[in-house]
Parts: sequence; structure tokens; C-alpha cells
Amino acid sequence: MKIGLKCSYDPEQLYNRLRYRPDIIELHLNEDDLFGDKRKQLENTISMLSSQGYDVYLHHPSIYNGRYLNIIHEQKEDYLFYHLSTRIIADICLSNSIKCVIHPHYMQNATSAINKANNDKMVKEIKQILSYGKDVFLWENSIEGIFTAQNPNWFEDIVQPLNLPLAYDISHAFISFRGNNRLLLEQIEKLDSFIEYFHVVDSEGLKHDGLKLGTGRIDWKPILPFLMSRQYIYEITLKDITDAIEMYESHLYLVHLSKHS
Repeated sequence: MKIGLKCSYDPEQLYNRLRYRPDIIELHLNEDDLFGDKRKQLENTISMLSSQGYDVYLHHPSIYNGRYLNIIHEQKEDYLFYHLSTRIIADICLSNSIKCVIHPHYMQNATSAINKANNDKMVKEIKQILSYGKDVFLWENSIEGIFTAQNPNWFEDIVQPLNLPLAYDISHAFISFRGNNRLLLEQIEKLDSFIEYFHVVDSEGLKHDGLKLGTGRIDWKPILPFLMSRQYIYEITLKDITDAIEMYESHLYLVHLSKHS
């Protein structure tokens, strides 16, 4: 079993993660990490990690000016940042032969409601992002709205026509399915050839809770074979952001499960 951990590129967080000898590091970016000296620090960090044999992934900034980003933006300033940031990230990823996880949207609002108009807008916007770097971005499902397991036509209307590689967040889908393990497994099976990367995290299935594996209601045993053939990171809510112990304990849970399944 591989171990994948998440952090910012803040040295205190990063060196803590490296203590656990991970195979994969996902660096979550903030809105100002792509400019000036911070961009240089980011690129130096990517080079350092890659040269030492770690598989590096980026995660597109989730918030701009205190607002969650959405590919279909109501405010022009957010729209411009979404496109500028993805162009910069595409350049960084292409230069370093790495990939970036990206959300088409986070929160449920009018622009992410499930309807044909939003579907058509989203397809158009994703096509634009793909033009910056077709194979760079891994598209992550949210909990509510058009780019989620909640949308019955998510696969047929968006993922399949655009041939999108997915970063499949298992807990997000589980919550979309209101805690239904059967529906979760059926969708993983359906999306199998499109899922390139997993976010592995447990949940009670009611809200975004970011639980350590084994403390929620997700049935991990049938999901194990899919994880064994993919890259993934543990995205657990930490008591202390500078210590990944809950992520590591989640890894030990999967290792134990794999040995006794």
C-alpha cells in the first residue's frame, strides 16, 4: 500500500510529512502561492521533492478573497483569477511533469445547481481550462451540485464527453449518496477507467467531516482493489495541521485491512 500525504509547502508541515516516508505528496496551494517569491519557493519545493523520488501533485487554490472558487463565476474578479491561476499551474505542471487536482466548484449555489444551462456552461469552461494543459488537471467531485455524485447525469453529460481524468474524493461521493455504500461502490466501478487519483477519507455520510479511516461508515474492504492500482492521498482533518498522525493512522488501517481481507 502506498502512502500519500497532504500539506502546504510550508516547511514545518512539509518536513513533518516527510518523516512518515510517503510515496506521494499533495501540495495544497493558497491564492498567493503562484506569484513572485512564493512561486519560486513552490517550484523549488517541487524540484526538491521530485529529485528525491516523491510523486508530487498540486491542489488548485480553493478560495480567492475569502470566497470559494467556482468555474462558473458570478464575479468577474473570481473568473479572471480562476483562469490566470490555472494557466500558471499548467505551466508549472508541464515544466515539472506533475499534475494538479482541481474543483469545478465547491459550494452549492445557483451556478452549480443541477440543470442543463449550468451543464452547458461548465462544459464550455472546462474545455477552456483543458486548452491550457489537457493532461495536467485531475477533476475532483464535490458534495452537492452539478459536478458531484448527486447529479445523476454527471458522468454522461460532463465526464465522459470531455474524457476527464478524475480525482475521486470517496467521502464527498459517500455524502452525496447520503451514506449509501452500495451506491458508492457502484459509482467507483462505473467510473473506474476515468479515476486516476483518489482522496481517501472516511465520513459518517451526513456532512463534510474528514474522518480518520475506520471511524466513519464507509466500507473500505470492497474499495481496496481500486486503491491498490491508483495514486491517492489521505485527506483527513487533522487536530494539528503540522502533524499528519491521523493520515498515517489511516494508512495503517488500510494496511491492516489489506492483510486480513
